[in-house]
Amino acid sequence: MAGTRMSRHIPSRGLVARGLLGAVGGLALAALWIGSSALVTDRSSGAEGPAVLGVVIFMTGLAGMIAVGLLGLRWPYSIAVGVLTVLMVMPFGFYGDAVLDRRGEQVTAVVSDLRVSVSQPSGTTSRICRARLPDGTEADVTGSGCDEDTRTGDRLTVHQDPEGRVAAKLEVQMTAGPLMWLVGACVAGLITLGARIGVHVGRRQHRTVREDPPQSVPVAHG
Repeated sequence: MAGTRMSRHIPSRGLVARGLLGAVGGLALAALWIGSSALVTDRSSGAEGPAVLGVVIFMTGLAGMIAVGLLGLRWPYSIAVGVLTVLMVMPFGFYGDAVLDRRGEQVTAVVSDLRVSVSQPSGTTSRICRARLPDGTEADVTGSGCDEDTRTGDRLTVHQDPEGRVAAKLEVQMTAGPLMWLVGACVAGLITLGARIGVHVGRRQHRTVREDPPQSVPVAHG
């Protein structure tokens, strides 16, 4: 009796194998996500490429949520897929920050014009500074440093992409440190979720085999 009870808590080799297979699948998805993101970020001439890839990942996540439901997993698994999808898409919203943090230069720009923007329908106002960069180009910047005390001719420290692929900004919100933590969390989540799905599929197959044992074929005696 004790041996039977203990065997129920010891995972079979089949479950372990399927869990490892699911974890490897999650790791492969993580590698594909990181590789495609790095390729698009390095090769894209603007934010359009990362935006398209973000939409593709989001749609794939929705398909994954449907697939998890069809596999018969409980609703927390679908929520986990949705959360991971949002986390995987989030870095693309900070594409410009990632580029500026990696290869951007801090330069001194001169304010050439000022204007006020009003957002609708809230009516919130924000100040926009037109800054002339050292290479002669101009860029609209907002944020800390561009406020009511800013005047034409003032000097601002601006983050500028030397290749000109992303717009100049006064401040970088997403730096390499938090971005790496986010990537690590996504990778760990994909591996864990893949392992759990693999174990679930293995248990369901084992249960099906146990409930439907193979039928013996009668042997005819001549």
